[in-house]
Amino acid sequence: MKKLIVCLWLAVAAESIQAADYLITDYGARAETGFLNTESLQKAIDRCSAEGGGRVVVPRGEFMIGTVDLKSHVILYLEQGAKLVGSTDRKHYDKNLIRAIGVHDIGIDGPGTIDGSGWAFWYVKENGHYDHARPVPGYMVYLEDCSDIRIRDVRLQNAESWTLHLLGCSQVSIRGITIRNPLHGPNNDGIDIQASRDVIISDCDIYTSDDAIVLKNRHPKYYDRPCSNIAVTNCILTCVCNAFKIGTETIGSFGNIVFSNSTIRAARPADSLARIRYEEVNMPLRAISGISIESVDGSIVDGVSISNIVMEEVRVPIFIRLANRGAGVQRDKPATAGKIRNIQISNITARHAWYASSITAIPGSYVEEVMLNNIRITSSGGGDTRLAEKSVDEKIAEYPDAHMWKELPASALYVRHVNGLTMDRIRCTLDGPDMRPLVIFDDVKNLSVRGLSSDEHSVGAAIIRCQEVENGRFTDLDLPSEAQAVLNLRGSNRAIRISGIPDSRITVP
Repeated sequence: MKKLIVCLWLAVAAESIQAADYLITDYGARAETGFLNTESLQKAIDRCSAEGGGRVVVPRGEFMIGTVDLKSHVILYLEQGAKLVGSTDRKHYDKNLIRAIGVHDIGIDGPGTIDGSGWAFWYVKENGHYDHARPVPGYMVYLEDCSDIRIRDVRLQNAESWTLHLLGCSQVSIRGITIRNPLHGPNNDGIDIQASRDVIISDCDIYTSDDAIVLKNRHPKYYDRPCSNIAVTNCILTCVCNAFKIGTETIGSFGNIVFSNSTIRAARPADSLARIRYEEVNMPLRAISGISIESVDGSIVDGVSISNIVMEEVRVPIFIRLANRGAGVQRDKPATAGKIRNIQISNITARHAWYASSITAIPGSYVEEVMLNNIRITSSGGGDTRLAEKSVDEKIAEYPDAHMWKELPASALYVRHVNGLTMDRIRCTLDGPDMRPLVIFDDVKNLSVRGLSSDEHSVGAAIIRCQEVENGRFTDLDLPSEAQAVLNLRGSNRAIRISGIPDSRITVP
């Protein structure tokens, strides 16, 4: 019995230590204009960690800081009305605002705000381009080689560069945070996940001027760490670059990745956050892509599931790109293309896209095993017969970008160098008449298309074009009669099976 009592007492004591609060004003912090609170906040963090952990509490008020390092067992808690504001003086920084390196059991929590003062480090030149107003502090919240991380409810805003950066981290939970980056400059990613694993992001609202959520790896120290076991769900993403992206820097491996139940929206000219980009730079306020999956530096991307996504006014809904840029470690040896395989995209609604989606690789390589299921896309249309015959450069080593070709010879989907593509219940409609094929398949093996449908705006020579397709099957097509033909076969096609389409609606030039 005595042993039991002692154990219970120790458990209660440990709990009380973990729950201890360290109020930053007890360590000299003052919510006064011009007063630098870096030292006071760091003292509270150091003391909290040294005494076994707990919460470092920022009370209501605005506290200016420079670079602060989180320590193990510390939760930085911002009360309602509390704000940590980055200094506008570069000498107060050591690369980041909030930083943690090689620690564990850490977090940022509470309804308060962390403000990076990013507006102070960018300006718009007369030619409409962005430039640095002064040397920049770097990533706003930077966590490297950390584990057991919890980030909850906090508002992160006005980042100068990437807002929240995870590098080589594990066991991460990010829930309910809000990111607000006025479009005052480029490179303001929302959340960057680099060489990290076991990461859950949920219920977040991100509005930023670069990628919203992006997975990548470009750091030589972590090339051997996979970016894996990543789940992103129940988020609202507003950006002017890529909403959900794997890449561009893809060195190492990526796998077991889920993106689900989320909305991707366009910014609006009336949004205060979009004023600079819209009025002074005159750049589009819509995302370049809703979904981008890229491997261009030798990486293997294997196992991605994307489902239940609604997009509005993205430039390109879906972009999958395997190429051979040869960056990073490959610069010192002959570059080789990586792999993209086992990709499933389902239950997608995309309205008012500008350009066609694409799934492409390069000669000698193939994107493998892609499933598209229950997808509804509305595109702008308007392509003429000249555009329908446009030659598409392979662009083997160029930077991958969802509108790298701008207008494609297909109005909805362009597929090239793919082995194993299943399309089931895909409906692509157009806002206006278009002379291009709806879909083009070029060098595609093991293709299955079932339930493809469109509207009367596909009025060109053929709705589907096949070129160098091997083992293709088409069933249950619901395509308009306005087009001259349903299927156009070019080049060498083998083992093409078509159900329900009369020979008169199949053309062979």
